[in-house]
Amino acid sequence: MICSLRSRRSGFTLLELMVALIIIGILGASFLVIGGNVFGDSKKTQAKARLQTIGALIESYRNLEGEYPDDRLPAALNANEMNSQAEALVVALFDAEYRGERPSEQWLINTDQDETSRNPTGLASRELFELADPWDNPIVYLDSLHYSDRVTRMVTAGLDEFYEEQEVSPGRNERTGSFWEPNSFQLICAGPDGLFGTEDDITSYSINN
Repeated sequence: MICSLRSRRSGFTLLELMVALIIIGILGASFLVIGGNVFGDSKKTQAKARLQTIGALIESYRNLEGEYPDDRLPAALNANEMNSQAEALVVALFDAEYRGERPSEQWLINTDQDETSRNPTGLASRELFELADPWDNPIVYLDSLHYSDRVTRMVTAGLDEFYEEQEVSPGRNERTGSFWEPNSFQLICAGPDGLFGTEDDITSYSINN
């Protein structure tokens, strides 16, 4: 009789197993939500740090060259119109004759897969690269000299490398209507959703102001 009672109490009932599985499921779901938020916040932090690093390199370029990098590609490259502002920054910072500090080559991407007939940089490849954000979309560079230019600035970007053509415009102060950073430049990152012009964009002017 004693052995029988012990054997009954040594195992879990079906109800107890179900409760345990439900608790494990709740904990697992909570971990995924918290982990996803932490991972997302980490990428946002990386994006801000990357914009600050690139911004510092642009200021260094100005100190060495006397002007900010042009956000227009040289006409001789005969490139398509996609990503041209982002590509122009890479061409300037990786120019073979430029002696200043450069961004990490690990940040280079080419979302529109274009290349030129001649090498536009000191790199071995003829591809027209862009500097990537942590979500592998181009970081757009805009020179204040051309904020008011009546041009359509197009970028190939998207979520999880499902790229689409998007238009990007220089950021303005909503209260005054004036351009942010009127005497320098803007860097614009599409943020987690991969879409420019939405609330999760990360920009140099939002970081600096």
